[in-house]
Amino acid sequence: MDHFDQALNFIQAGRLDEARIYLEELLKQDPENVDLLYNLGMLYTDLGKPDMSIALLKQCIKLSPRHANAHVALGFSYMNSGDLKSAKEYTLQALKIVPNDPIALRNLGGILGKEKDFLNAFYQLQKSYDINPHDPQTVYGLAFAYKSLNDFENAEKYFKALLDMRAPDTLKELAREGLGEIAFKTLKSQGPRMDVVLYILSALETFKGKSTQKVKDISFEIGMLGRQGFEINDPTKKFTLRTLPGEFTALQLVSMMYTGFKQFDPSLDIGMDFSEEYGLALKLAQSEDLR
Repeated sequence: MDHFDQALNFIQAGRLDEARIYLEELLKQDPENVDLLYNLGMLYTDLGKPDMSIALLKQCIKLSPRHANAHVALGFSYMNSGDLKSAKEYTLQALKIVPNDPIALRNLGGILGKEKDFLNAFYQLQKSYDINPHDPQTVYGLAFAYKSLNDFENAEKYFKALLDMRAPDTLKELAREGLGEIAFKTLKSQGPRMDVVLYILSALETFKGKSTQKVKDISFEIGMLGRQGFEINDPTKKFTLRTLPGEFTALQLVSMMYTGFKQFDPSLDIGMDFSEEYGLALKLAQSEDLR
C-alpha cells in the first residue's frame, strides 16, 4: 500500500492528523498533483481550517477547471468560513459541470437556507433527496426547510426519519430539537395553555425556599434529559429526576425547566416561550399570597 492509499485509510478511520502528515509530505514532493490538492483541501475542512482548505482547492481548480468535486468542496469551505456569496458561486459552478450532483444540490440548499430563502432551499434539497434519499444531512436539511416553511407535518416526518438513520449524534440531536420546536409550536397554536400555567404554578411552589444552586441542578438535569427528545404532547409517558422526587410528564418537566431558568437567568433563551403562561401563573401565585 502506497502512502496516498494509507492516508485515505487514515481519513476513513477518523485519524485525520495522521492522514494530514502523509498528504502534506506527498504534496511537497508533487505540488501540482490534483488528487493530493483535493484530498488535503477536504481534510483541512474537516480539521476546521477553511482558509488552508480554500487555498488548496483553488489551486486544484486552477489545474483542473472542470473538477466538479473540488468546486463543491470549495463552496462548502466558503460556507464554513461565512462567505455565502463565494460559497454559492462555486456551488453553482459545480452544478454547471454536473447538474444533478446531489451533494452540490444539498449544499446549495444549505446556503439558501442560511440566506433565509427557505422556498428555494426546499426546492434544491428536495432535488438532492430525490437523487440520494439516504444522506442524513440532506434529510435534516429538508426537514429544516419544511419547518421554516411552517409545514410541520412533513418536517416532523423527515426529522423522525433522520432519527432512524445511521447519522452523527450531533445531527440527531438537532433533529430532536427540531421535533421539540414543532411540538411547542403545535402546543401554542391555540393561545396560552392553562395546563402549562398550572404546571408553572406548581413549579413556583416547588422552588420556593430552595437555593439557587438547587434550582439550577433541577433545571439543568431536565435540560440534559430533554436532549434525548421530549414528546411534550404525550401525557402518558412519565420521567423521573435524580434531583427531585416524583414522576413527571414531558410537558411538566419543560414547564418546570422554564420556571427554573426564570429564577436564575431570565434573559436566557431556552428555545421556548412560555412567557404568557408564566405571567398568568405569577398572577395566580400573587392572589394565593393575598389570602
